[in-house]
Amino acid sequence: MQAAETLLPRAHSRLRRIDLRVAVGLLLMLVAIFGGASLINSARARTPVLVAAGVLQPGEVIKASDVRVAEVSLSGGIAHLSASTRDQVVGKVAAEPLWEGKLLGPNSVSGAPPLPAGTVAMSLLLKPEQAVAGSVRAGDRVAVIASTTPGQQEQKTTILFTDVPVLAVMRAAAEQGGDVLVTLRLRLEEARALAAARAGGQIDLALLSGASA
Repeated sequence: MQAAETLLPRAHSRLRRIDLRVAVGLLLMLVAIFGGASLINSARARTPVLVAAGVLQPGEVIKASDVRVAEVSLSGGIAHLSASTRDQVVGKVAAEPLWEGKLLGPNSVSGAPPLPAGTVAMSLLLKPEQAVAGSVRAGDRVAVIASTTPGQQEQKTTILFTDVPVLAVMRAAAEQGGDVLVTLRLRLEEARALAAARAGGQIDLALLSGASA
């Protein structure tokens, strides 16, 4: 009788340990199930965005047939244009090369006017002091001045162009150096001359007063 009474508490204690293990196992299984379901739902979450429907070069006008809506999974921080902005994008111009399926972001389009026949868009990456302290804006007109690299035998400064329209301006953050990317509208032969001058020295922009592109 005494032996039986001694065995009963031990058996009860063993059963409690087993029950606790079962409860912990069930809890872990539920956490895994709900965690997996949450991951699956996150992976399935898709956002309607705008993507390019064909190839466009910078400066070309975006038509309705050039963009389409696609549903994609986006991780945080990826810049994009939502599907609801499609009507606002049509009629603007491409600010960068676009190709089939490319995700459109805020920097993919520009409100600058389309390029007239016989002209091209060309961009210059300049220090703020080379672009009127970084105050140049889209729609301004500028003179383009080229200077040869200091130290060359015949250092000289030349006014390349007296009146050039600015199509677009993008500014880097201060922590990235604060450089200014200025896109100009030029004739093809002017673009060639500007490329040669840029390779040989420094380019500066001088803002013209009372004019807009």
